[in-house]
Amino acid sequence: MLIAPTNTVAIGSQGKDKWQTFFVVQSDKLRFAPQNLFPRLEPSTGVFYSALAIFITLFLFMACDSSSYETQLNQARKYQTQGKLEEAEQLITELIQTNESYTEAFLLRGQIRESNSKFEKAISDYSAIIDQNSQITQAWSSRGSCYYRIGAFQNAIQDFSRAIDLEPDNADLYLYLGNSYGEMDMFTEAIKNFNVAREISFGDYYSNLTKAYEDINSRKYPSALARATSAIDENPTDPIPHSYKGISLYHLGKLDDAIVHLDTATKLDPDNAATVYNLGLAYMASKNTGEAISQFEKAMRIDPSLKRDIELAGALESE
Repeated sequence: MLIAPTNTVAIGSQGKDKWQTFFVVQSDKLRFAPQNLFPRLEPSTGVFYSALAIFITLFLFMACDSSSYETQLNQARKYQTQGKLEEAEQLITELIQTNESYTEAFLLRGQIRESNSKFEKAISDYSAIIDQNSQITQAWSSRGSCYYRIGAFQNAIQDFSRAIDLEPDNADLYLYLGNSYGEMDMFTEAIKNFNVAREISFGDYYSNLTKAYEDINSRKYPSALARATSAIDENPTDPIPHSYKGISLYHLGKLDDAIVHLDTATKLDPDNAATVYNLGLAYMASKNTGEAISQFEKAMRIDPSLKRDIELAGALESE
């Protein structure tokens, strides 16, 4: 019989690179009441020019402040890129001391500290952002990542869950949440979140792949063929749908087409013993004994336990 390889999609830790999204947040507006800044003038002209002068002073002050803020942020990012994390942290710290409402500065310092394994301090920065604005997803997810790194998995679960509330279509967040549940041996919840992540990431592709696998096991080969074909259209470089299509075609008696797709699957994944074995069966059914034996021998080199199946198929003589 044909062996259907599992269609489990491996999900590993993707690292923090995908979390590098910056939020541009304006600083608080400066307010002045310089009542005695200019001499009192006559209402006909003085009020206008006094107001104009105040406006110009405010504009220039805010423009200079904004320019300095951006310059320091850009320099800190440059230090970060160069690996000068201590210099970057110091520069951002000086900037924050001038205005504790600089959300973007707290975010950048948190990322710098996280990169430098200063997880407790990074948590403090992300918490400062959340205290100012609890609707910033990255603050929750980044703090959750730090909690995860220090082994505070329950806190990580809470933060990733809050981030998901804000961005329910973000597949990465479900992945991180699943990892956190896994660390606490809550495997049912972990698998549940991994499945959501895959559904979001792969959409119809993953659904077709799953249904094709189920149809093969239920011997619904025409349906499996249609599902596998749709999956190939979405991702032609994945060996699994080619394998499923080859298996379906084999059972439908279309051996030449089955060989084409099983051969494609083995080229895309040459170490998959089950697919190599299936290709051998397809060659055997098409009376190409020499090629069948070649594939069976290759399958046994990958997985010696297949020898018994091959002997039962009649391709090799049992010892």
